[in-house]
Amino acid sequence: MSAAYRAGDVAQRLDHGWIGTEHVLVALFDEPSAATEALEELGVTRDLVEEAARGIGDIEPRPSRYDPAKGLSPNPAWYGLKGCAKGLALAAGRPRPGPEHFVLAMVYGEHTVPELLHKVGASERALVDALARRGVAVPAVDPPVYRPMRGHHRIDVSEAELKGVLKVLGERHPPGSEWRWGFNWYPADQGGPRRAWVGGEEGVDLEDALATARARAGSSG
Repeated sequence: MSAAYRAGDVAQRLDHGWIGTEHVLVALFDEPSAATEALEELGVTRDLVEEAARGIGDIEPRPSRYDPAKGLSPNPAWYGLKGCAKGLALAAGRPRPGPEHFVLAMVYGEHTVPELLHKVGASERALVDALARRGVAVPAVDPPVYRPMRGHHRIDVSEAELKGVLKVLGERHPPGSEWRWGFNWYPADQGGPRRAWVGGEEGVDLEDALATARARAGSSG
């Protein structure tokens, strides 16, 4: 079973109500590989990886906890990582992705690993080179360079408002643009309306995006 699927066991053990790329990275350390050797060479150890994954459950707003009745669902980043890793494996002549493909997918997809490399003073290029020295086929293009978040703020929106706000933000700040943003759901309250939060860097005007979405909804109603 690949790390992408063992990640569910990690999420459950950490009492997280989702499966993400951080859980995949922890799962990779279950078995030694060229990928884990390269990470450890640069200072990204299992303890560091697990500490980072565990800490996500304590951020505010507090994400959902594991509920056996609901089970676990992968988040969008997990699906993106899995697809990228499969593409890298096929390009290397492998039918299924191995640990090295998941690590490369995190580097080139900017998931989890770049932030940890930054913490230990290493670089994406150094990790790619460490993998290459171990015989891993790596992309011929340079990896993206990690860029820390530049400020962060958020707004709360209702389920009905969320789609409109995301549409406005997608128009103003599409993937690959200067300023980054994202969203997540609050844990569901028993009987209460579903709500989400939308967060962004300092260059993203979330309040205006919400006002624009509400104006559009009012004019079309």
